[in-house]
Amino acid sequence: MSGMEQNLGVKWQYKSTGIPDNLFSRSKAGLTREEIRSIIASKARIEGNERILDVGTGSGSVSIEFARLGCDVTAVEKDKENFEVARKNTERFGLKDKIKLIFGAMEKVDLNNRFFDVIFFGGTDNLEKSFDNVFKHLKTGGRVIIAAVRLETVVEAIGVLKNRGINPEVLNICLNKGKDLGGKTALAPSYPVFLIYGDKKK
Repeated sequence: MSGMEQNLGVKWQYKSTGIPDNLFSRSKAGLTREEIRSIIASKARIEGNERILDVGTGSGSVSIEFARLGCDVTAVEKDKENFEVARKNTERFGLKDKIKLIFGAMEKVDLNNRFFDVIFFGGTDNLEKSFDNVFKHLKTGGRVIIAAVRLETVVEAIGVLKNRGINPEVLNICLNKGKDLGGKTALAPSYPVFLIYGDKKK
């Protein structure tokens, strides 16, 4: 854990991904659960110096995981309240120098001449138009990862990738956590999450 993190009271000294959910402020969009964040990071195949674009960052939790792995992150959020929560979380973890927050809708954001190794979609509103804007900024051989909970979004995401020559893989993640039930342990299910991902052809 960095000195900055200690000063701000963030108690997560480990290098591994999966920062506990309770260390983040939550946006109204919710929070990507710690186990899901770890799987997202694993599918991104991080070496430690990648440039990441996080579309629809929400609370900023996925951006923070990437930044703590050594990546330079550009995070875009169109909701003002969510944006402020992401800013707060970024500051609490001492990562202002690693995460550039941009307020705006992804389909309208000007990325200038930035190019990215990984583009992650945590927000999937206007997916087709947003993808039109970002795809040219994905490096050849770079990876796209789209997270979705709605079946309609999964179908749309598969089509968006296939239409641009990317052969997507689809992963369905179902988490069940133990909780007390009358002094014994029961499994509490949560919404299944889909990851749709693939690489831009060389």
